[in-house]
Amino acid sequence: MIKETNKIDIRQVSIDDPFKDHRDDIEKFWEGFRKENPEAYSEQILNVFEIEENEREYVLTIGIINFYESFCSRTTKMYKTRALFSGGYVITSDGYYCVAADQNMDINLIGGLASLLDIKDGKYDPELCLIREFKEETGADIKGAGFSYDLRYIKVPEGDEIYFPVGLIYEVKTSLSRKELEDIFTENAHDNELGSLVFFEKNEKTIFENNTRRPYLNELFDILFDR
Repeated sequence: MIKETNKIDIRQVSIDDPFKDHRDDIEKFWEGFRKENPEAYSEQILNVFEIEENEREYVLTIGIINFYESFCSRTTKMYKTRALFSGGYVITSDGYYCVAADQNMDINLIGGLASLLDIKDGKYDPELCLIREFKEETGADIKGAGFSYDLRYIKVPEGDEIYFPVGLIYEVKTSLSRKELEDIFTENAHDNELGSLVFFEKNEKTIFENNTRRPYLNELFDILFDR
């Protein structure tokens, strides 16, 4: 479910082992996965343990977990996780909306999971995550001249889904044209996680209709274009 918001309060907690009841199964799963996929690795990411809503203002209680614990949750459905991410779409100076496609041509927002790299002075900063991910994925420095960004939406679970990433969704505006943004993506170093940038105009949002992996994008742009 996509909700409009421009205010997020972050509360951080420390939990010794939030998945202790499933620890043996988690470690067995990861050990088996690593044997079949020796290149697989895990890092520490941030998980949302509680979400409170009060008239479009949200309080997120977050803590640190391991990526493989979230991956195990998604794969086995044994226990609940809510990995936190920051992502966004871009509006160019010539009126195009820009998102991204990965190497398999799956369309998504530009962004990624919150990690320890996004903690400053002991506190998680979702904007640091957004800036870092944009730079890593597109080569664009959205903190620099020609860019601005604002929190617009939050992606929250509608029911009691086992695995459900919670997302902070930003609108990024730029004084650059579509071609100039494409040139940045082509000419600057990035992590090659994305296959391409995807541009569309307001009447072309049907590009998301066949994106069954991320149906929330349809919901997001329906809300965005009807506001």
